[in-house]
Amino acid sequence: MNSRGCNVSDDPQTICPSSSQLSAIDDLLLKLPIDLIVDIFSRLRLKSIARCRCISKRWASFLRRSDFTELFLTKSLASPQLLFACRTHRELLFFSSPQLQHPDENLSTITANHHVSFPFESFYDISTPVNGFVCIRDDLMLKERKTQELVSVIWYDPIEKQHKVLAMIKRYDTVVDHQVLTLRGSGNMTWRKAECGIPHFPPNPDSICIRGVLYYTARASSGGYMIVCFDVRSEKYSFVKFTEREKYFATLINFQGKLASLMAHPNPLFISGTSTSFEMWILLDPEKHGWYPRIFNLPPTWKDVVGGEELLFRGVTATNEFVFSCNCKSSSEPFHVYYYNFIKETITRVEIQGMGAFERGSIVGIFPNHGADLKLV
Repeated sequence: MNSRGCNVSDDPQTICPSSSQLSAIDDLLLKLPIDLIVDIFSRLRLKSIARCRCISKRWASFLRRSDFTELFLTKSLASPQLLFACRTHRELLFFSSPQLQHPDENLSTITANHHVSFPFESFYDISTPVNGFVCIRDDLMLKERKTQELVSVIWYDPIEKQHKVLAMIKRYDTVVDHQVLTLRGSGNMTWRKAECGIPHFPPNPDSICIRGVLYYTARASSGGYMIVCFDVRSEKYSFVKFTEREKYFATLINFQGKLASLMAHPNPLFISGTSTSFEMWILLDPEKHGWYPRIFNLPPTWKDVVGGEELLFRGVTATNEFVFSCNCKSSSEPFHVYYYNFIKETITRVEIQGMGAFERGSIVGIFPNHGADLKLV
Protein backbone atom coordinates (compact mmCIF):
# COMPACT_ATOMS: atom_id res chain seq x y z
CA MET A 1 0.00 0.00 0.00
CA ASN A 2 1.19 3.48 -0.86
CA SER A 3 1.32 4.80 2.68
CA ARG A 4 3.39 4.98 5.78
CA GLY A 5 2.51 4.24 9.38
CA CYS A 6 4.42 5.54 12.34
CA ASN A 7 4.45 6.01 16.07
CA VAL A 8 4.91 9.72 16.53
CA SER A 9 6.49 9.31 19.97
CA ASP A 10 9.10 6.77 18.96
CA ASP A 11 12.73 7.89 18.84
CA PRO A 12 14.87 5.02 20.19
CA GLN A 13 18.65 5.04 20.36
CA THR A 14 20.83 2.00 20.84
CA ILE A 15 22.74 1.60 24.08
CA CYS A 16 25.87 -0.59 24.14
CA PRO A 17 26.92 -1.36 27.73
CA SER A 18 29.84 -3.65 28.53
CA SER A 19 29.40 -7.36 29.32
CA SER A 20 29.86 -6.78 33.05
CA GLN A 21 27.33 -3.97 33.00
CA LEU A 22 24.84 -6.17 31.16
CA SER A 23 25.21 -8.87 33.82
CA ALA A 24 24.67 -6.39 36.64
CA ILE A 25 21.66 -4.87 34.89
CA ASP A 26 20.07 -8.26 34.31
CA ASP A 27 20.62 -9.22 37.96
CA LEU A 28 18.81 -6.08 39.00
CA LEU A 29 15.61 -7.27 37.34
CA LEU A 30 15.79 -10.55 39.24
CA LYS A 31 16.22 -8.93 42.66
CA LEU A 32 13.46 -6.32 42.59
CA PRO A 33 9.74 -7.15 42.96
CA ILE A 34 7.88 -7.19 39.66
CA ASP A 35 5.29 -4.64 40.84
CA LEU A 36 8.04 -2.21 41.78
CA ILE A 37 9.82 -2.61 38.44
CA VAL A 38 6.58 -2.09 36.53
CA ASP A 39 5.83 1.06 38.49
CA ILE A 40 9.35 2.48 37.98
CA PHE A 41 9.46 1.91 34.24
CA SER A 42 5.89 3.14 33.69
CA ARG A 43 7.08 6.60 34.78
CA LEU A 44 9.61 6.85 31.94
CA ARG A 45 9.03 8.49 28.59
CA LEU A 46 8.40 6.29 25.59
CA LYS A 47 11.77 6.96 23.98
CA SER A 48 13.56 6.03 27.21
CA ILE A 49 11.70 2.71 27.35
CA ALA A 50 12.61 2.04 23.71
CA ARG A 51 16.27 2.56 24.62
CA CYS A 52 16.01 0.28 27.65
CA ARG A 53 14.70 -2.51 25.43
CA CYS A 54 18.07 -2.43 23.65
CA ILE A 55 20.03 -3.24 26.82
CA SER A 56 19.46 -7.01 26.85
CA LYS A 57 17.01 -9.69 25.79
CA ARG A 58 15.73 -9.98 29.36
CA TRP A 59 14.97 -6.27 29.54
CA ALA A 60 13.35 -6.34 26.11
CA SER A 61 11.16 -9.29 27.15
CA PHE A 62 10.11 -7.62 30.38
CA LEU A 63 9.31 -4.27 28.76
CA ARG A 64 7.02 -6.03 26.29
CA ARG A 65 4.91 -7.68 28.97
CA SER A 66 1.21 -7.07 28.36
CA ASP A 67 0.58 -5.80 31.90
CA PHE A 68 3.37 -3.26 31.54
CA THR A 69 2.27 -1.96 28.12
CA GLU A 70 -1.34 -1.67 29.33
CA LEU A 71 -0.27 0.29 32.41
CA PHE A 72 1.88 2.61 30.31
CA LEU A 73 -1.01 3.34 27.94
CA THR A 74 -3.40 3.97 30.86
CA LYS A 75 -1.00 6.45 32.46
CA SER A 76 -0.35 8.13 29.13
CA LEU A 77 -4.05 8.65 28.43
CA ALA A 78 -4.56 9.98 31.98
CA SER A 79 -2.22 12.89 31.11
CA PRO A 80 -3.22 13.58 27.51
CA GLN A 81 -1.23 15.71 25.11
CA LEU A 82 -2.02 17.87 22.12
CA LEU A 83 -0.38 16.34 19.04
CA PHE A 84 0.71 18.71 16.27
CA ALA A 85 1.35 17.46 12.73
CA CYS A 86 3.13 20.22 10.83
CA ARG A 87 3.36 20.09 7.07
CA THR A 88 6.05 22.08 5.27
CA HIS A 89 7.04 21.97 1.61
CA ARG A 90 9.34 18.94 1.98
CA GLU A 91 8.85 17.63 5.49
CA LEU A 92 6.31 16.43 8.03
CA LEU A 93 7.08 17.20 11.68
CA PHE A 94 5.34 15.99 14.84
CA PHE A 95 5.26 17.92 18.13
CA SER A 96 3.24 17.56 21.30
CA SER A 97 2.44 19.75 24.28
CA PRO A 98 0.57 19.25 27.56
CA GLN A 99 -3.18 19.50 27.17
CA LEU A 100 -5.11 21.86 29.41
CA GLN A 101 -6.59 19.70 32.18
CA HIS A 102 -8.59 22.19 34.21
CA PRO A 103 -10.65 25.15 32.94
CA ASP A 104 -9.31 27.37 35.71
CA GLU A 105 -5.66 26.86 34.77
CA ASN A 106 -4.11 30.29 34.33
CA LEU A 107 -1.75 29.40 31.49
CA SER A 108 -0.79 31.70 28.67
CA THR A 109 2.15 29.80 27.14
CA ILE A 110 3.09 26.11 26.80
CA THR A 111 6.25 24.70 25.24
CA ALA A 112 5.90 21.93 22.67
CA ASN A 113 8.32 19.02 22.32
CA HIS A 114 9.56 17.84 18.93
CA HIS A 115 9.21 14.06 18.44
CA VAL A 116 10.04 13.04 14.91
CA SER A 117 10.31 14.37 11.35
CA PHE A 118 9.75 12.67 8.00
CA PRO A 119 10.91 13.83 4.58
CA PHE A 120 7.95 13.92 2.21
CA GLU A 121 7.96 15.26 -1.32
CA SER A 122 4.19 15.01 -1.36
CA PHE A 123 1.48 13.56 0.83
CA TYR A 124 -2.26 13.82 0.82
CA ASP A 125 -3.41 13.70 4.42
CA ILE A 126 -2.92 12.26 7.89
CA SER A 127 -5.42 10.06 9.66
CA THR A 128 -6.63 10.87 13.14
CA PRO A 129 -4.10 9.36 15.61
CA VAL A 130 -5.05 6.32 17.69
CA ASN A 131 -2.96 5.79 20.83
CA GLY A 132 -0.05 7.61 19.21
CA PHE A 133 -0.17 5.84 15.84
CA VAL A 134 -1.06 7.60 12.61
CA CYS A 135 -1.43 6.65 8.96
CA ILE A 136 0.11 9.00 6.40
CA ARG A 137 -1.41 8.84 2.93
CA ASP A 138 1.27 9.36 0.28
CA ASP A 139 0.20 11.34 -2.77
CA LEU A 140 2.99 10.14 -5.08
CA MET A 141 0.75 8.12 -7.39
CA LEU A 142 1.06 7.57 -11.11
CA LYS A 143 -1.61 9.72 -12.71
CA GLU A 144 -1.75 7.41 -15.71
CA ARG A 145 -2.97 4.51 -13.59
CA LYS A 146 -6.70 3.90 -13.55
CA THR A 147 -6.49 2.16 -10.18
CA GLN A 148 -4.92 3.93 -7.22
CA GLU A 149 -4.15 2.79 -3.72
CA LEU A 150 -5.71 4.82 -0.94
CA VAL A 151 -4.77 4.06 2.66
CA SER A 152 -7.02 6.11 4.86
CA VAL A 153 -7.21 5.34 8.55
CA ILE A 154 -5.89 3.47 11.56
CA TRP A 155 -8.03 2.41 14.49
CA TYR A 156 -8.06 0.32 17.68
CA ASP A 157 -10.09 -2.69 18.78
CA PRO A 158 -10.60 -2.29 22.57
CA ILE A 159 -11.78 -5.90 22.95
CA GLU A 160 -8.95 -7.73 21.19
CA LYS A 161 -6.56 -4.82 21.94
CA GLN A 162 -5.35 -4.64 18.34
CA HIS A 163 -4.47 -1.81 15.99
CA LYS A 164 -5.75 -2.16 12.43
CA VAL A 165 -5.46 -0.24 9.17
CA LEU A 166 -8.27 0.19 6.66
CA ALA A 167 -7.15 0.51 3.03
CA MET A 168 -9.35 1.41 0.09
CA ILE A 169 -8.66 0.82 -3.58
CA LYS A 170 -10.26 3.41 -5.83
CA ARG A 171 -10.96 3.57 -9.56
CA TYR A 172 -12.17 6.77 -11.20
CA ASP A 173 -12.63 8.33 -7.75
CA THR A 174 -14.89 5.51 -6.54
CA VAL A 175 -13.79 2.99 -3.93
CA VAL A 176 -14.00 -0.51 -5.42
CA ASP A 177 -12.21 -2.61 -2.80
CA HIS A 178 -11.73 -2.51 0.98
CA GLN A 179 -8.87 -4.24 2.77
CA VAL A 180 -7.89 -4.62 6.42
CA LEU A 181 -4.49 -5.17 8.02
CA THR A 182 -3.82 -6.03 11.67
CA LEU A 183 -0.64 -4.38 12.92
CA ARG A 184 1.76 -6.54 14.91
CA GLY A 185 5.12 -5.91 16.49
CA SER A 186 6.55 -8.97 14.73
CA GLY A 187 5.45 -11.71 12.35
CA ASN A 188 3.74 -11.65 8.98
CA MET A 189 1.02 -9.11 8.30
CA THR A 190 -1.45 -9.97 5.55
CA TRP A 191 -4.16 -7.83 3.99
CA ARG A 192 -7.67 -9.31 3.90
CA LYS A 193 -10.79 -8.16 2.12
CA ALA A 194 -13.72 -6.46 3.87
CA GLU A 195 -17.15 -6.44 2.20
CA CYS A 196 -18.91 -3.10 1.83
CA GLY A 197 -22.56 -2.99 0.77
CA ILE A 198 -22.69 0.60 -0.50
CA PRO A 199 -20.06 1.82 -2.99
CA HIS A 200 -18.90 5.31 -2.08
CA PHE A 201 -16.41 7.95 -3.04
CA PRO A 202 -13.15 8.24 -1.09
CA PRO A 203 -13.87 9.45 2.43
CA ASN A 204 -13.14 12.73 4.07
CA PRO A 205 -9.73 12.35 5.78
CA ASP A 206 -11.28 13.26 9.14
CA SER A 207 -12.32 10.03 10.82
CA ILE A 208 -12.95 9.08 14.41
CA CYS A 209 -12.95 5.84 16.39
CA ILE A 210 -15.36 5.53 19.33
CA ARG A 211 -15.65 2.35 21.40
CA GLY A 212 -14.41 0.10 18.62
CA VAL A 213 -16.39 1.68 15.77
CA LEU A 214 -14.75 3.78 13.06
CA TYR A 215 -16.81 6.65 11.62
CA TYR A 216 -16.14 8.77 8.54
CA THR A 217 -18.19 10.86 6.12
CA ALA A 218 -18.49 9.90 2.45
CA ARG A 219 -20.69 10.32 -0.60
CA ALA A 220 -22.44 7.28 -2.04
CA SER A 221 -21.82 6.51 -5.72
CA SER A 222 -25.58 6.73 -6.25
CA GLY A 223 -25.66 10.21 -4.70
CA GLY A 224 -26.26 11.58 -1.22
CA TYR A 225 -23.98 11.95 1.80
CA MET A 226 -23.74 9.51 4.67
CA ILE A 227 -21.67 8.47 7.66
CA VAL A 228 -19.87 5.17 7.18
CA CYS A 229 -19.55 2.99 10.31
CA PHE A 230 -16.98 0.22 10.42
CA ASP A 231 -17.02 -2.20 13.35
CA VAL A 232 -13.38 -2.82 14.22
CA ARG A 233 -13.79 -6.28 15.72
CA SER A 234 -16.25 -7.82 13.23
CA GLU A 235 -14.89 -5.80 10.28
CA LYS A 236 -18.46 -5.16 9.08
CA TYR A 237 -19.88 -1.98 7.56
CA SER A 238 -23.07 -0.09 8.38
CA PHE A 239 -24.31 3.36 7.41
CA VAL A 240 -26.02 6.33 9.05
CA LYS A 241 -27.97 9.05 7.26
CA PHE A 242 -27.18 12.70 7.84
CA THR A 243 -29.82 14.98 9.25
CA GLU A 244 -31.51 17.32 6.80
CA ARG A 245 -29.53 20.33 8.02
CA GLU A 246 -26.10 18.72 7.89
CA LYS A 247 -23.66 18.85 5.02
CA TYR A 248 -20.74 16.70 4.00
CA PHE A 249 -18.26 19.11 5.54
CA ALA A 250 -19.60 18.81 9.07
CA THR A 251 -16.89 18.01 11.63
CA LEU A 252 -17.19 14.65 13.40
CA ILE A 253 -16.11 14.51 17.05
CA ASN A 254 -16.32 12.23 20.07
CA PHE A 255 -18.66 14.01 22.46
CA GLN A 256 -18.86 12.27 25.82
CA GLY A 257 -18.55 8.82 24.21
CA LYS A 258 -21.03 9.45 21.38
CA LEU A 259 -20.56 10.45 17.77
CA ALA A 260 -21.44 14.09 17.17
CA SER A 261 -21.28 16.52 14.27
CA LEU A 262 -20.47 20.21 14.65
CA MET A 263 -21.64 23.12 12.52
CA ALA A 264 -20.71 26.76 13.16
CA HIS A 265 -22.79 29.84 12.38
CA PRO A 266 -22.75 31.62 10.00
CA ASN A 267 -19.86 29.78 8.29
CA PRO A 268 -20.25 25.98 8.58
CA LEU A 269 -16.51 25.32 8.31
CA PHE A 270 -14.99 27.94 10.62
CA ILE A 271 -15.78 29.72 13.84
CA SER A 272 -14.57 33.29 14.35
CA GLY A 273 -14.74 36.18 16.76
CA THR A 274 -18.01 37.27 15.15
CA SER A 275 -19.65 33.87 15.70
CA THR A 276 -22.36 33.81 18.34
CA SER A 277 -23.04 30.07 18.52
CA PHE A 278 -22.35 26.67 17.06
CA GLU A 279 -24.62 23.71 16.55
CA MET A 280 -24.05 20.08 17.48
CA TRP A 281 -25.98 17.02 16.38
CA ILE A 282 -25.46 13.97 18.62
CA LEU A 283 -26.06 10.47 17.29
CA LEU A 284 -28.17 8.72 19.95
CA ASP A 285 -29.37 5.73 17.90
CA PRO A 286 -27.25 4.64 14.89
CA GLU A 287 -29.74 1.96 13.82
CA LYS A 288 -32.67 4.40 13.65
CA HIS A 289 -30.48 7.29 12.43
CA GLY A 290 -31.56 9.20 15.52
CA TRP A 291 -29.85 12.59 15.95
CA TYR A 292 -30.35 15.01 18.83
CA PRO A 293 -29.62 18.75 18.28
CA ARG A 294 -27.83 20.96 20.79
CA ILE A 295 -26.93 24.65 20.45
CA PHE A 296 -23.92 26.18 22.23
CA ASN A 297 -24.26 29.95 22.64
CA LEU A 298 -20.90 31.69 22.96
CA PRO A 299 -20.43 34.24 25.78
CA PRO A 300 -19.60 37.92 25.07
CA THR A 301 -15.96 37.33 26.07
CA TRP A 302 -15.53 35.05 23.05
CA LYS A 303 -15.14 38.02 20.69
CA ASP A 304 -12.54 39.68 22.92
CA VAL A 305 -10.37 36.54 23.15
CA VAL A 306 -10.61 35.28 19.56
CA GLY A 307 -10.57 38.66 17.80
CA GLY A 308 -10.24 38.38 14.03
CA GLU A 309 -9.04 34.75 13.94
CA GLU A 310 -10.87 32.12 11.88
CA LEU A 311 -10.70 28.86 13.84
CA LEU A 312 -11.25 25.20 13.09
CA PHE A 313 -12.82 22.67 15.46
CA ARG A 314 -10.11 20.31 16.70
CA GLY A 315 -12.01 18.13 19.16
CA VAL A 316 -13.31 18.02 22.71
CA THR A 317 -11.43 16.98 25.85
CA ALA A 318 -12.53 14.80 28.76
CA THR A 319 -12.84 17.97 30.86
CA ASN A 320 -15.64 19.31 28.61
CA GLU A 321 -13.56 21.77 26.61
CA PHE A 322 -13.77 22.33 22.88
CA VAL A 323 -10.38 22.83 21.25
CA PHE A 324 -9.97 25.34 18.40
CA SER A 325 -7.05 26.70 16.40
CA CYS A 326 -6.29 28.28 13.05
CA ASN A 327 -5.32 26.07 10.11
CA CYS A 328 -1.79 27.37 9.51
CA LYS A 329 1.02 29.33 11.08
CA SER A 330 2.35 32.57 9.64
CA SER A 331 6.01 33.49 9.78
CA SER A 332 5.51 36.38 12.19
CA GLU A 333 2.56 35.58 14.44
CA PRO A 334 2.70 33.12 17.38
CA PHE A 335 0.53 30.01 17.18
CA HIS A 336 -2.43 29.79 19.58
CA VAL A 337 -4.81 27.09 20.77
CA TYR A 338 -8.19 28.03 22.22
CA TYR A 339 -10.09 26.09 24.88
CA TYR A 340 -13.78 26.75 25.41
CA ASN A 341 -15.33 25.12 28.49
CA PHE A 342 -19.04 24.92 27.73
CA ILE A 343 -19.98 24.09 31.33
CA LYS A 344 -18.35 27.11 32.96
CA GLU A 345 -18.38 29.20 29.77
CA THR A 346 -14.70 30.06 30.12
CA ILE A 347 -12.33 30.73 27.23
CA THR A 348 -8.57 30.22 27.46
CA ARG A 349 -6.05 31.14 24.80
CA VAL A 350 -2.68 29.39 25.02
CA GLU A 351 0.39 30.29 22.98
CA ILE A 352 2.35 27.27 21.79
CA GLN A 353 6.10 27.86 21.87
CA GLY A 354 9.01 25.73 20.68
CA MET A 355 7.73 25.00 17.17
CA GLY A 356 9.87 27.47 15.25
CA ALA A 357 10.94 24.67 12.89
CA PHE A 358 7.73 25.07 10.93
CA GLU A 359 7.08 28.59 9.81
CA ARG A 360 6.31 30.38 6.55
CA GLY A 361 2.67 29.28 6.33
CA SER A 362 3.01 25.64 7.35
CA ILE A 363 -0.26 23.71 7.59
CA VAL A 364 -0.86 22.48 11.12
CA GLY A 365 -3.04 19.54 12.13
CA ILE A 366 -3.96 19.35 15.82
CA PHE A 367 -5.27 16.27 17.60
CA PRO A 368 -6.38 16.43 21.27
CA ASN A 369 -6.28 13.54 23.77
CA HIS A 370 -3.02 12.11 22.42
CA GLY A 371 -1.47 9.19 24.29
CA ALA A 372 1.45 6.87 23.54
CA ASP A 373 1.26 3.10 23.11
CA LEU A 374 4.20 0.71 23.46
CA LYS A 375 2.70 -2.30 21.72
CA LEU A 376 4.29 -1.83 18.31
CA VAL A 377 7.45 0.01 19.37
